[in-house]
Amino acid sequence: MESVMVFVVGLGIRFLLLILLFAIFAAPIGAAILAVQGVTELRARAKGTVDIGGVFWKPGVSYTAAHSWVKKIWGRTVKVGLDDVARRILTGASRIDLPPVGSYLRRGDLLASVRCGERRVAIPCPVDGVVLARNVALIEQPALFEREPYGAGWMLRLETDGPQEPDTRRGPETKGWLRDENARLSRFLETRFGMAAADGGTLTGTPATLLTSDAWREAVEQFLRAA
Repeated sequence: MESVMVFVVGLGIRFLLLILLFAIFAAPIGAAILAVQGVTELRARAKGTVDIGGVFWKPGVSYTAAHSWVKKIWGRTVKVGLDDVARRILTGASRIDLPPVGSYLRRGDLLASVRCGERRVAIPCPVDGVVLARNVALIEQPALFEREPYGAGWMLRLETDGPQEPDTRRGPETKGWLRDENARLSRFLETRFGMAAADGGTLTGTPATLLTSDAWREAVEQFLRAA
């Protein structure tokens, strides 16, 4: 009986030692993961964006159904760009062309021509106005759009004809809308690729390279209202 007790106690001690060793080795890994997550969150906050489940949302801008955003700067001056759902579709953009300064754009005119590999997307402008400035850095480095669609990846600064944002969404409720749109895009990609394109799934290429011509056209029409 005594030998059995000694065996059980020894087994318990070994088990505790095993747990202790696991904790010692796992703690640095866990700390590293938390550190990476913390850095990612801090970077997002520094850019003024919020991660809402796989897509970034920025307060203080108006969103359109075509996934462009409009931010009032002063008076009738606004900045225009594309949101993070659009960024997911246009990942890997290799060239971005913008209208020249002085151009007068009406809503639906060409805001930007975005080329992803062999495919080109004509993005519609969400407002009427005169182009005051275009993001030259974005033209020279299209990757800025992928890294910071709400910041360094802005597209145009325009002087509008006056108050005109009837087709835009604004305020905290846009957070839920953008999250739903991101989920809708994920479902769209899943049905085309037969995989969890988001929520843990990893694509082997960009949508522009993986989608068929018909599916690509459907994606840009459905989500970007583009041609």
